[in-house]
Amino acid sequence: MRVTACVVSYNTADHLPGLLDSLATQTHPDLHVVVVDNNSHDGSADVVRRRGDVELIANRRNVGYAGAANQALARAGDGGLFLVTPDVRLAPDHIARCVAAMAARPRAASVQGRLRRMDADGHEVRVDGHPVIDSTGHTAHTNRVFRNRGDAQPDDGRFDEAAEVFGVTGAAALHRVEALHDVAVEGEVFDTDLFAFFEDVDLDWRLKARGWEAWYTPDAIGAHERGGEGPRRSALVERLSYRNWFLTVAKNDDVATALPHAHLLAATTLLRTADLAITVPTAFVMAVTDVRLLGSTLHKRRVADARRTVSRADIAARWFEPFDYVEWIRKRLRRGW
Repeated sequence: MRVTACVVSYNTADHLPGLLDSLATQTHPDLHVVVVDNNSHDGSADVVRRRGDVELIANRRNVGYAGAANQALARAGDGGLFLVTPDVRLAPDHIARCVAAMAARPRAASVQGRLRRMDADGHEVRVDGHPVIDSTGHTAHTNRVFRNRGDAQPDDGRFDEAAEVFGVTGAAALHRVEALHDVAVEGEVFDTDLFAFFEDVDLDWRLKARGWEAWYTPDAIGAHERGGEGPRRSALVERLSYRNWFLTVAKNDDVATALPHAHLLAATTLLRTADLAITVPTAFVMAVTDVRLLGSTLHKRRVADARRTVSRADIAARWFEPFDYVEWIRKRLRRGW
């Protein structure tokens, strides 16, 4: 399988060399690396230009993660698209093992490996002698919250088995190009209205609606420095995360399917809204103005529904599991709310 590895860069000059080095050592024999730079101002594009083995797409404006991923997909042809963020480091056989896992499962649209948590200095985070999991896939919950499977749990053997999952993280995952085109909405695979954040969950959900599978393979090892929390939170990140959750649910869910869990959805909405309004009020005000995107979202929903092969109710029944509110609150207390 020919694989195009796509790296979306926006002011990531400090992270790019480490990721590109790990991509250069991949054992998969047919790999092309593309960096899409979203008009960075820190020399990110120059970091790429100094490497003769990497294609650079230098945008004159920031088109977001979704827009950049669509640009890379247009370069991919057939085969696989491996999406990876600059703050990831991969074992040399990571992509080869993802390709093998995908080849063994004809309906696998997406495959991700075992991502462990890495600190800002590039060191593996460990607790009680064990590495800490960053992601082994996405989980979906009855309150319509989506989490990284195994997030912050010790890698102590409980994630050693391959498993079908709801979806895969946007940090590092292989996608079958055929499947991506199969769920395109009017030619667009990654929803540019979302710009960044939740574009991976939206894709997970649409792939499930067309009967595709997502898989976790434990033998593909990588490390991820998780951003967007604590000192790396920003008003833009919080605005996008809040509004894109609503848009993703509106695009992929419906009242009848959500009704049995309406009280949980209402509670989650209240908690998320209070959290944002109190901690980042400017982001909350800006997110409210984004209601203008709802019309476009509902249009895309209608287009996607015309080709749906799996009902929303069937997806929810199989994949939506109870949510641990206690752990959710503890996590926010640990980060200083």
